[in-house]
Amino acid sequence: MTSYLKLAAKNILRHRTRSVLTMLGISASVGVLFAVLSFNKGFTEGLVLELERTGLHFMIVPSGCAHEVAALVLHGAVIPKFLDTGVMEHVGRTEGIDLATPILVAQLPDQQRGKIDLIYGIDMAVLEAIKPAWKITGTIPRHEHEVLLGYEVAKHDNLKPGDHFSSPTEGVDLVVAGIVGYSGSQDDAFVYLPIKTAQSLIGYPQAATAIGVKVDDPIRIGAITEALTSKVPGIQIVTMGEVMNSVSNLAAAARALSLSIVLIAILISAVGVMNSILMAVFERTQEIGMMRAVGASRWDIFRIIISETTILALCGGVVGIVLSTLGARLIEAFVRSVMPFVPSGKLISFDPVVALGSVTFIFIIGLCAGMYPAVKASNINPVEAIKG
Repeated sequence: MTSYLKLAAKNILRHRTRSVLTMLGISASVGVLFAVLSFNKGFTEGLVLELERTGLHFMIVPSGCAHEVAALVLHGAVIPKFLDTGVMEHVGRTEGIDLATPILVAQLPDQQRGKIDLIYGIDMAVLEAIKPAWKITGTIPRHEHEVLLGYEVAKHDNLKPGDHFSSPTEGVDLVVAGIVGYSGSQDDAFVYLPIKTAQSLIGYPQAATAIGVKVDDPIRIGAITEALTSKVPGIQIVTMGEVMNSVSNLAAAARALSLSIVLIAILISAVGVMNSILMAVFERTQEIGMMRAVGASRWDIFRIIISETTILALCGGVVGIVLSTLGARLIEAFVRSVMPFVPSGKLISFDPVVALGSVTFIFIIGLCAGMYPAVKASNINPVEAIKG
């Protein structure tokens, strides 16, 4: 077997330019395949982690689109509808609720600093319960004019606990009580305030974008949500599982399109391999005839040609995975710029299972692409080949 591989490798090196170009085509398609599969895995894991970070079991929001709710939960997006905080009374009377907090997400322009702040109003008494993973420098706000800054906000304005934070409202003096440690998520971009302060700043004293709820027993979520829906009209209740499904469905369409493009690229690469090997067979017709004349069997010729295609496919596949792994950060940056939501953290990383699956797939494609040239080469008549 080793002698066949050595002979196949020598034949490939005889036409270096053609072989390198063929290999690059394979590398590109396998690299994209590996990146798409790795991103799919990383996206799912990252989405689960993002939902766990919310610390809530479900959200109560104004009736609307589930995609808007997903944007609220995962992005902290601003929804142009408000709930009346009177809904909290119904929530509080519902059996099985561990904690509930109104949430108000809004944008406030700050002329003094020349930027727009993303504010996140919440009941500070329950913050530790729903954000247990946060590492806070300083303290959680205890007074109505104290704020908690996300990492990026504090870094941008070079603020620390005890500093005064500019307020867009005249006569309101806000003080930085604490700073949230770096999380790599949307949490870093918000200014967190007591819910009453946030309502006052936007001019809606009883408004809430949503109500976040955590239950005593997750098994009872279905019964609790049904009870709330029947008692309170005009609301929509979305569990974290439903948010995950909503975002996953949006991402599934993009992944399906990407995989379709990858499969087309792989088929084009397979045609390129077949063309390259077929050209090599035509150029070496006399050589193959001589080999047959001195005792090489059809099976020997077949194995040599198949070895050439597998070497090209495997080398191209390995190079593609290496390039995809090295360029993972660039690929992630591009994906984040075009997709409406992408979980924080690393999404594309080397995964041995995905890498092995990608190489195995291109190996099979390479075998299939090499069948026709190998059969054609093994059927060459030695007498006619030598005559030319």
